[in-house]
Amino acid sequence: MITDADVKKIEKAFSKKFLTKDDAKGFLTKDDAKRFATKDDLKRFATKDDLKNYATRDDLVNFKDSILSEIIKLREDIEVVIGYRDQIEDHDQRIGKLETIVYH
Repeated sequence: MITDADVKKIEKAFSKKFLTKDDAKGFLTKDDAKRFATKDDLKRFATKDDLKNYATRDDLVNFKDSILSEIIKLREDIEVVIGYRDQIEDHDQRIGKLETIVYH
């Protein structure tokens, strides 16, 4: 059978393990609790349905691929134009030589 002394020992042992009302006063006050987000505050943040409106990783990768393919096409066009410029400069020199021969 449990004696009063045993009960006091048990109470003493458990009193160190549990939080008392006085202990709790030092942790969180009502003013502290007001600074935290409430359930309604959290509902105003993005939901899964809201996130469907934003671009996904696949969308961004596809967009990046399309931009890169356009850049590659532009570079190829620039290479062609540069090649034509060299030919035009060569034509200018040849025409200049022909004009000097014919007109002099």
